[in-house]
Amino acid sequence: MKETDNQIQDWLKKLERESWQLELLVSAFTIFLLIQGAIAYDEFITDVQVRYNLNAPFMAVGYIMLLIIQNSLKALTIFLIVHLMMRGFWIGTIGLRSVQSSIDLKKFNYSEFFTKKLEDKMISLDQMVIRLDEICSVIFSFAFLVISILISFGLFFCFIALTGVLLGSVKTVLPDSLHLAHNIAVALLIAVLILSGLIYMIDYFTLGFFKKYRRISKIYYPMYKLYHYVTLAALSKSIYYYMIGKFSKRRIRVLYLIIGAIVMASFMFQYDQYQYFPQKLSAYQMSANAYDDQREDDYVIAASIPSNIIKGPFMPLYIRYNPADNALARTHCPDFEPLMDDGLNWNLRVVTGEGNFLITRPDFANENSEQLLRCLSQVYQVAINGQVYGDLNFHFYRHPSKNQKGLYTMIPTDTFQPGENKLIINQVGETSLEQYAYIPFWFSE
Repeated sequence: MKETDNQIQDWLKKLERESWQLELLVSAFTIFLLIQGAIAYDEFITDVQVRYNLNAPFMAVGYIMLLIIQNSLKALTIFLIVHLMMRGFWIGTIGLRSVQSSIDLKKFNYSEFFTKKLEDKMISLDQMVIRLDEICSVIFSFAFLVISILISFGLFFCFIALTGVLLGSVKTVLPDSLHLAHNIAVALLIAVLILSGLIYMIDYFTLGFFKKYRRISKIYYPMYKLYHYVTLAALSKSIYYYMIGKFSKRRIRVLYLIIGAIVMASFMFQYDQYQYFPQKLSAYQMSANAYDDQREDDYVIAASIPSNIIKGPFMPLYIRYNPADNALARTHCPDFEPLMDDGLNWNLRVVTGEGNFLITRPDFANENSEQLLRCLSQVYQVAINGQVYGDLNFHFYRHPSKNQKGLYTMIPTDTFQPGENKLIINQVGETSLEQYAYIPFWFSE
C-alpha cells in the first residue's frame, strides 16, 4: 500500500526525535576509523613523497589534493570528538532532569539582588536539553560542510594548476614566434580564473552577496555554475542553504571567520620552543634514518649505512634512487634514451604477425642495464673525510626497508681514520655540486 504524505511526515519526525542515537553511533564508530585510518593515510602520503617526483606538474597537483584530504580528515575527527562530548553532556543533562526537573533558588538564602540575577540568566533544564540537542545536530551536519569546503579549496587549486599545465603543454607544438603570445594568453586566462574563483569564494562566505542584486547576479551566474561543479559544491548545496536558512547569518559569518582564522593560523604558524635545535640536517646533526640498525621499518630518506659504528675491511653504502634525479642523469648521458619514459608507460605490448594477435607484457630484452647504471651512478659523488672515491663499483639494489630502489656499493675502510669519520654524498650537476646526504660514523679497527 502506498504511503500517504502524513505517514511520511510522521516517519521523518520519528527519525528526527531518535537521530541522536544514530549520531552517537556514527560519531563513535567514525572517530575510531578516522584515528586508525589516519596512520595508514600518513604512511600513504610518505609513500607518495618517496616514490614519485613531486616536481612533476601532474604529481604536484595530485599531492596538493592528498594534503587537503589529509587535513580534512583531521578536521572531521576534531568535529566528531566535539560532537561526541556535547552529546555526552546532553545525555547527562537528561539524566539530571529525570531526578531534578526544577529548582527553587530562594531556598539558598541568597540576597534578593543575586537571586534576581540568577532567575534572569539561568535557563531551565528543559530549555538546555532542547538547545544542546539542536547544537549537537548542527555540529554533526556542519562538520561535513566544513570538510566539503576544504575539499572544494583543493579542487579549485587543482583546477587552476591543471589548466596551467594543459595550456603550457600546448606551447611545445607552437612555433617559437607564438611563444610570447601564448604566455600572455595563458597568464591572462589564469588571472581571470583566479579572480572569478575569489568572487565565488566571497559570495559563498558572505552567504550570497552577489546573488542579491538582479544585474550583478546575471553576470555572476556563469561563474557560479562553473565553480559549483568544479569544487563539487553541488554535493553540499542542500546542507549549505538549509543551514543559512535556519540560523542567523551574522552568527554563521562569525563562525566561518573563526574557523577560517584557525585554519590559516595552523598553516602559517607552529608552536616550537626548541629554538637552539637546527631545522635542517647539517654537519652537526645525526639522523637515525641513515643507519640500518637504528631505522625502524621506514623509508630511507637519502642514503644509509649498516650502523653508526663500522668494523671490518668494507662498509656497505646504499643510495636511494630519487625520481627527481632523472634530469641530472640525462645531463650525464644526453645521447642515451632508456626504454622506460619518465612518467606514464604502457604496461601491455601488442604482438602481431603471421595471422596471430597477442597481448603480452612489455619486452625489455634489449634494455642496456650497464648504460643505465653508468648514467645513474654518475649523478652521485661519494667522499669520506674529504677524499673522493671515484672508482666505486655500484649495483642496482632494492633495499629490504620498503623495497626501495637505489644503488649499492662497498667502500674499503683502509683509508678510514680511527674514531669519527664524515661521509658526504653530493649530487653532480653540470656546473656545481649539491650535498645530497651527510652521514657521520665511527670506525673501529
